Amino acid sequence: MSENSWGKSAAGRGKVPKDEVRTALLQTAMGLVQTNGLTVGFEHLLMDDLIKEAGVPRSAVYKIWETKEAFFEDLLSEVANQVSPGRADEESLVATWEYLGFRADELRTPEGRRRIFLDVVSLAAEQNFEAVTSSVQWRTYVALASTALSYPSAVRDRVIESLRNSELAFLDQMEVFYRNIVPAVGYRLRPDLNDDYRPLVVASSAVIEGLGISRAIIPDLVEARYNIENEGRSAEVSLAAISYHAITSSFIVPDPNYDAEAAIARLSGGIDEIPMVQPRSRSIDD
Repeated sequence: MSENSWGKSAAGRGKVPKDEVRTALLQTAMGLVQTNGLTVGFEHLLMDDLIKEAGVPRSAVYKIWETKEAFFEDLLSEVANQVSPGRADEESLVATWEYLGFRADELRTPEGRRRIFLDVVSLAAEQNFEAVTSSVQWRTYVALASTALSYPSAVRDRVIESLRNSELAFLDQMEVFYRNIVPAVGYRLRPDLNDDYRPLVVASSAVIEGLGISRAIIPDLVEARYNIENEGRSAEVSLAAISYHAITSSFIVPDPNYDAEAAIARLSGGIDEIPMVQPRSRSIDD
């Protein structure tokens, strides 16, 4: 074994099936990552402590992984398989739909639609920013995504493939959100985007995540509040809201065929009336 091998085995533990040892040690390490986040190199994970907490024989561990590096590569892949940005869910759509229902009457005029669009976007951006960027799960996701290319080729490909699958799931979630909310407030995707909401999803989420990273360095700027004019009314919004609105506004245009009365009737029907438009069935390469 190499100089990085686990070392001598512990005696008197009894034989434990290989699959059980592998699962127990990885799940123990995953629990620590989910609690504390991911640090480059896993310096915070002490192998003796992991083995003790997992309750598996040291001898069985080094028969599965000859070196600590080999274990860490498997752990990285496992983290990538299980981690999700946690950036979207059906609750966000329901909450936004309920909010629109309270202000449905404003949808009768272009000014009202612009005003409510800014307010809805601001509300969604601020809630999403706080919920996402304060979570250990998101920090782990960012750490994996930002360092994936530096890993050895075998583990790098496994991690990138897992992160790609997570991104595809996120794209589907957020496409559902936009396909429901955008038409409800009198807008549509720009025609030159060919009914493809994915560029909007990627660009808007990049703003939130970028501000989340900046928040750790310059919180005074990122957390500042701004008073802006919103169609004749003053609104106090965050930098996340202003930035999110700027991005989304560049991807959508007013819908000339918008039926305000039909939209108001649908919104007034409550959350059971949410038209759950699904994403188009296609791969990311389409």
